Amino acid sequence: MYKKKLIETSIPLEDINAQAVREKSIRKGHPSTLHLWWARRPLAATRCVIFASMVDDPVGHPELFPDGESQDKERERLFDIIRRLADWDNIEDDHLYREAYEEMTKYAPGGVLPELLDPFAGGGAIPLEGQRLGLVSHGEGDLPGKRPDQPRGGSPRARFLGRPARGHHPRHQRHRLR
Repeated sequence: MYKKKLIETSIPLEDINAQAVREKSIRKGHPSTLHLWWARRPLAATRCVIFASMVDDPVGHPELFPDGESQDKERERLFDIIRRLADWDNIEDDHLYREAYEEMTKYAPGGVLPELLDPFAGGGAIPLEGQRLGLVSHGEGDLPGKRPDQPRGGSPRARFLGRPARGHHPRHQRHRLR
């Protein structure tokens, strides 16, 4: 039987939106300060949407939450996690991310979360936040500055990890990355 995810019923949008607006004004220690990407997604909203997409709504577990009052109480507990995930001040709170990961795996089939794929990664907000939440994440799509003849696929960070910078070698010694 299909169990609804939290994102299909409700999430604390006002709180997420307020933190997303606040995040756009942060200019120190935020990935957006590295490069101005024209369609940047707020990391707070992305993080919350991924979490709410992985967590079951309490209404799908009548054996644990038999009445509306207990379902509302559980939903509010999940909303509290979402509110804390949205706050940029909690970005380095390992306890919070552990709590979110455990909550996501609680009802995952076999306790194993699915891998996250963003076929249009663009600025990479979805794979980045998926990894932050403990998911195996993959991003695909055109990256800023990518040449049309460059191969596609795989995580850009994983593909280039441990390799020299592209401009490091003279032109005749450059190699195509595969």
